[in-house]
Order: sequence, then structure tokens, then C-alpha cells
Amino acid sequence: MAFLEINKINIDYVTEDGVVEAVNDIDLSLKEGESLGLVGETGAGKTTLAKCIMRILPERTARINSGEIFYKGTDLLKLEPEKMREIRGSEIAMIFQDPMTALNPVLTVGEQIAEAVQNHQKVDDAEAMKKAEEMLELVGIPAARSSEYPHQFSGGMRQRVVIAIALACNPKLLIADEPTTALDVTIQAQVLEMIQKLRTQMKSSLILITHDLGLVAQNCESVAVIYAGEIVEYGTVHDIFKDMKHPYTVGLFTSIPKINEDVKRLTPIPGNTPDPVHLPKGCKFCTRCAYATEKCQNEHPELYQSSEGHFVRCFLKGQGGEKYGKQ
Repeated sequence: MAFLEINKINIDYVTEDGVVEAVNDIDLSLKEGESLGLVGETGAGKTTLAKCIMRILPERTARINSGEIFYKGTDLLKLEPEKMREIRGSEIAMIFQDPMTALNPVLTVGEQIAEAVQNHQKVDDAEAMKKAEEMLELVGIPAARSSEYPHQFSGGMRQRVVIAIALACNPKLLIADEPTTALDVTIQAQVLEMIQKLRTQMKSSLILITHDLGLVAQNCESVAVIYAGEIVEYGTVHDIFKDMKHPYTVGLFTSIPKINEDVKRLTPIPGNTPDPVHLPKGCKFCTRCAYATEKCQNEHPELYQSSEGHFVRCFLKGQGGEKYGKQ
């Protein structure tokens, strides 16, 4: 069994407007030490899947209808809350998207890192604070600033603190939820380089959630493209970038600028993502796809293997892959 194996996960949110189908029949696997990119537009279900792995979905509105998440052979969804708390933070850690809301404004950054350490390691206050200062130095912040509060740090520095908290207990699986969204380009590069360096030192696996295909190319070995709560294409970074099959994947690529092409206008994906309360009956992408047929509108395509290790959810079964890629 893989280091992390996700089988047929289905997650809904119960809202006043109806039932939101957030994650639909997602299957994924991750080997130890491997890095996986989850790519898709806002609202595709990427963060919901990450929170499901961490078991931090809101209990009042979220429902896990079916599926299994095996970590080292143990189904996380069947663990008692106390046992899951032992794993969360020590074995599996998450870097959250917004560092300002992820940090407690009334505790110093040193106290917050030390708290994470004491939750999982039998150390006293002094040892925990020493570890906190070491982690701050590791992420490029002077240990002397451990007594300062989150509001005294810049956005990039706050994100480094969040990373220090996530890595304080040497987790074996690190989930990074758009860790560079709120940062400028220069700081983005520094933060990602730091994550990769620390991950290599600790031999951790990585799930990188992003909508930036460039980040995936630089930091991941495999990639899953998610649309409307389901995987539409999955494979190695080389396979996806060199031989993309699904029209949504192609749309993502054609909507970003390329430094080697002189293009006056980018080509966006037409239309909007479907209402998750009222998803299309057939292919979820059919309302925005130039190649959609009546079959696409009425029948739901399965995820099939177009080549070794490369999976795609499309009735064209990869026959149009070459045409898509050349557009």
C-alpha cells in the first residue's frame, strides 16, 4: 500500500442554498518522499480534500459520505479524535493559505511554535521555547524575534512562522495550501525554496495545493488536475506538461503567458465553473468545452488510463490529445 492512499472520497457541505458537492469520488496515492501538486480553479475542492486528510472539516456543515484515507496503512477517517490529534501536527502537518488568520494574534510567535512542540513531544517550557527559536532560525527569522507578535511581521515573515509551526515536529507528510498566494514574487521564490530545502532535510512527502502551474513544474513530481470536485487528469508532471489530454488542462495552460511566445492576448477558458449545488448531469466540464457532445451532457465519463501512469476523464479517450496540445 502507498504511503498515503485516498479511495473514493465524497464530501458535501450542507448550506441554506442546498447541498454543495465539494469532492466527488477522488482517488489519489502518494509514495513516501514524493511531491504531488493539486491544481485547479478556486472552489474546485482542493482545500476541502486537504482538510479531510487533516480531519479538520467543519463538523456542522461538512459530511464525508464515503471513502477511505489510508496513511501508512491506517484509515484516518476511522481513528478516534484523540489518536488523530496525535498524528495531526506530528506526522501530518499543514501550511495554511493565509498566515494572518492562521496565527493567534495574542500569542507571541515563539509561544505558538512552542505550543506545537509541547503538544507532541514531552518537553518542558524551556526546551519547547529553545526548539521554537531553532525553528525560527531554520526559516530565516532571528531567534531574538520569538517574543514578538504576528502583527509585527511582514506577510512573508508570517508565512515563515506558519511553516516553522508546521515543521516543528518533523512531519512525514506536509500539505501546503497555496503557501505563496499573499506574497510578492520575490518572497514567493524564497518561501518555496525554503519549503523544498526543509522537506529534503526531513525527507517529508509534499502535497502542494495551487492554481499556479509554474509552481507545480518546479516543485512536484506528479500532478492531479481537479475540476468541480473531481480529478479530470492525473499523471507525472512530465506527462501532463508534455502531453495534456483533458480540454480543461489545456485551457489552464493556454490562459497563462509564455516567455517564448509573442502573444498579444491570452485565451481564457470560456464560461464559469458550474454551481456546486447543481452540477451538470454528465461531464462537469461540458458547459465550457468546445468539443462537448450530447453524450458528454448526459453521461458521466470515468477516469481511465490513456498511457502508463497517465489518467484522463474524457470521452475522447485521449484521441484528441495531440490536437488539444497544439492549440
